Amino acid sequence: MALPFSGTLLFCPNGLREDETKLHKLKIREDALFLACSKFNPATTESGDLFWVPWRFVHSVAADSDRPIFLGLAPDGSPRFAIDIGDSLEAWSNFTPNGFQNIRSIAAHLADNRTAIVAQAHSILKWIAHHHFCSRCGSNNAVCLGGYRLDCTNPACGALTFPRIDPVVIIMVTSRDNEKCLLGRSHDYPDKIISPLAGFMEPGESIEDTINREIREEVGLTCTDIRFWGNQPWPFPSNLMLGCFATVEKDQLTINEDELVFADWFTRKQLEEIFRNPSGDRIFPQSISIAHHMMKAWLKDV
Repeated sequence: MALPFSGTLLFCPNGLREDETKLHKLKIREDALFLACSKFNPATTESGDLFWVPWRFVHSVAADSDRPIFLGLAPDGSPRFAIDIGDSLEAWSNFTPNGFQNIRSIAAHLADNRTAIVAQAHSILKWIAHHHFCSRCGSNNAVCLGGYRLDCTNPACGALTFPRIDPVVIIMVTSRDNEKCLLGRSHDYPDKIISPLAGFMEPGESIEDTINREIREEVGLTCTDIRFWGNQPWPFPSNLMLGCFATVEKDQLTINEDELVFADWFTRKQLEEIFRNPSGDRIFPQSISIAHHMMKAWLKDV
């Protein structure tokens, strides 16, 4: 099952990013299309779809048009790029039918392959914007490989920096009889939202190691029968969500209040009620999240 922010239809042939001449030729092709982004959010049409524009338009209004990021080739072979419009918002506002929309608000209404494009553009543009300087020597970085590598401009250093992805394990913990699931809310969650527990992977850990550490740290339980369920790119800013199911033998919780505001067991009947009445005391994550789909999967016992 393709989850939101995954399932891209774009493809980058081997070696194309390394060839600056070919990338430039792709950029100025008549069928090349560009997705303009302001504060990493994309331009949209009045119907809420992504708003693509040709190179001649980009070049006329965007100050940074010489450095778009190359997203890939569409199934019809047309090149697709994304560009940060920088300080050109006023110039663009006259041409974008629906302005620039927060990707969280539009993702639920876009086809999955389009949300994947948005995730790609958002993550890479944000990474470039936050890494203007070399982390080794402090010199300026130059954008290379169509946006997928930053090269230190100091010849004495020459450090190469690549996009960072932070893996996060999200765990649907279930009771031994599979009649209850464990949900909680960490301190940084909005009020009322509850979700399967999650945590960042640490150096030297396998997925199973992270699951056992997180569940033991947060609720004092030991997991068995760990099963990988699915994964999802999560562009806030650039995570890979690794969804797993895990069983515990005991159900007595020892809640770590430094980690969690709330945690408890829920039956399928309780989950169904919260899905029916999301305006009540408990709210589930949006349908764009893997957490939402994992809870739905448990309800259906799949």
